Amino acid sequence: MSPATPNIILGEPLIELSTIDSTNIYAMAQIKAELAKTGSCFRADYQTHGKGQHGRVWESSKGQNILCSYILELKKLDALKKWTPTDQIGFSAAIALGIRAFFDAHTNGDTKIKRPNDIYWRDRKAGGILIENLLKGKEWTWAVIGIGININQTVFSPEAPNPVSLKQITGLDWDILSLQEALSKALTKSIQDWLMEGDEKTFQAFDALCIEIK
Repeated sequence: MSPATPNIILGEPLIELSTIDSTNIYAMAQIKAELAKTGSCFRADYQTHGKGQHGRVWESSKGQNILCSYILELKKLDALKKWTPTDQIGFSAAIALGIRAFFDAHTNGDTKIKRPNDIYWRDRKAGGILIENLLKGKEWTWAVIGIGININQTVFSPEAPNPVSLKQITGLDWDILSLQEALSKALTKSIQDWLMEGDEKTFQAFDALCIEIK
């Protein structure tokens, strides 16, 4: 893989949404309507049908957490490379590493990854990732990176799988927009690292930070 194109910066532009069904659904519709700009981040205060892994709903209180989707057009990362579904595994690992690094920087440690892409603080779930991809024939063309991270919420549904928020860990209230900017920078770096270092080093770093949670 070649180095990341310098003008690929995740989070620019940042599109603010109040209440939406799902940021992933919205982002995918923008791509299909040919209105999408690579690097864009769609951030919502509240999702009525937030999407989790395996068709689950991502539960979140309004205005309390990071709920967003980033979009990337793969040919903008490397126009000379033919992107295929086999590249999605390394890409997914890089995204998980970026989100883990972001959260860990604000907790002073103990942040891990539960395969394939949940973010855990110790044995409690702090965030989740849902990456959806668009293909044109056998070519991978766009990625939609859906992210939910618990920030200021302290009361959760009894059905939530052992959740924890940044506020519960630190005892502090956090500014969501400032954290969104920090997340964008962490993801930009993680994708650049993957492009420069390749799958093998990315998988090594990913495996070193994974934990098993029943």
